[in-house]
Amino acid sequence: MKVFLKHIFIISIGLFPLALQAQHSTAPGLTELIDSALVKDHMLANRLLDIESSKIDRKKLSEVFLPSADLSGKYAFLANGLNVGLAETSLFNLINIPEINSGVTSSANLIKTDFSVHSILYSGGKVSALKNALNAKTKAQTALLEKERQQIITEITKAYDQLALLKQVKSVLDKSRERYNINKKTADKALTYGLITKYEHQKVEVAQVTLESKIQEYEGKRNLLLHQLETLTGIELERLDKIQNELLPIQNPNTQNTVENRPELLALSAAIEAQNFQVKAAQTWWKPKVQAAASLGYLNLFDVDMKGKHDLPLIGRFSSHTNKIEVVPNFTVGIGFKWDLFDGNKGKREIQQARIEVKKAENEKAEAEEKVKLNLIKTQTDYNNSNAELLVRQKQMKMAENALTQAGKEFKTGLIKAADLIGAENDYQSAALDYLQSVFNQRRNAVELLKATGSLNRSSLQ
Repeated sequence: MKVFLKHIFIISIGLFPLALQAQHSTAPGLTELIDSALVKDHMLANRLLDIESSKIDRKKLSEVFLPSADLSGKYAFLANGLNVGLAETSLFNLINIPEINSGVTSSANLIKTDFSVHSILYSGGKVSALKNALNAKTKAQTALLEKERQQIITEITKAYDQLALLKQVKSVLDKSRERYNINKKTADKALTYGLITKYEHQKVEVAQVTLESKIQEYEGKRNLLLHQLETLTGIELERLDKIQNELLPIQNPNTQNTVENRPELLALSAAIEAQNFQVKAAQTWWKPKVQAAASLGYLNLFDVDMKGKHDLPLIGRFSSHTNKIEVVPNFTVGIGFKWDLFDGNKGKREIQQARIEVKKAENEKAEAEEKVKLNLIKTQTDYNNSNAELLVRQKQMKMAENALTQAGKEFKTGLIKAADLIGAENDYQSAALDYLQSVFNQRRNAVELLKATGSLNRSSLQ
């Protein structure tokens, strides 16, 4: 059994590089392109960082009630001088006080340390209101993040569809080239037998050269699109060059006829919610704030010297020395509060400003709702019109194809001239390219319809 598992492990290790190589050698699909673009986009990355910053701000508010502690200490050398000048006098005419003209000098060393802890016990409800405001702000930022994602998806799908459009345009041109090559041989024989003029023969050659220039133009457009996708997704050109997708209409996009899920409206609703919480936070200005505090201190005044400069009456020259004056432990603990009974209308003005911001946000949402509803009507109309145009273009292409087939048969039998054949070929090319462009336009309108209802995502495009 161990030998068998060992062989399986060796085989798996050997096949892993092959599987990885196969993955990198295949053409990326639309889902991979979208995922890579969402990861690479720098603006989207900044939006995510904004959300992380708001989350950090909320954590900071939550940590307001955590106790904070600090330790401080200092050492100082103290030196002072005191001079006293007093004229001779008497006290109540009973006691004579002689003249005093002397002073005192002192020096000491001081050591002081303090350890303190303090914590907010009650903020008047302001902290909780601000936390809820930040929660609503994060919701708004997340909604706008979805708007950025949908814009990236729009750009990727457009470039991806353009690649499919160019591929099918190339297919139309290649088939025209094949027909021109066949008809060129017929024209060569007809010229040899004198059935057509040299001028008519040259028209076929000019048409071939014109077609080759269109094919060359196709190559330039496709190369530009591949570089655009490389910039948007970071996927190497070698893999992008292998994309061979088909351009097909989007039938019945998975959407509802409502704008409730539009990221802009969700963001504005969250902004209104945040502003309402800002009003509640401002309304707490008059409520008392309570804080608890405790401290432990140490004070030591040592090597204290005090000396008089001159002799004093009765007591002589003053002199004193103290080794240590120590205060330990110096412990305090208590609870304090602050109650703003009147703040000069500052809190009242903050409430008024906060309510103005709420009203502004409500007005912005009302205007946005009007615009997105009108945009939904427009995108739905454009999508319906593009479906109708698609049917018309398809019929025109079929009719032009039948006319071209008939013209080819008649040219071979000499019933029509080369100019008529070239005209039929050009008509078919134009009809075929118009049909492909109408498919591309229909897909663009379908994507815009999904965006108009906030339903654009990877799954809605499958």
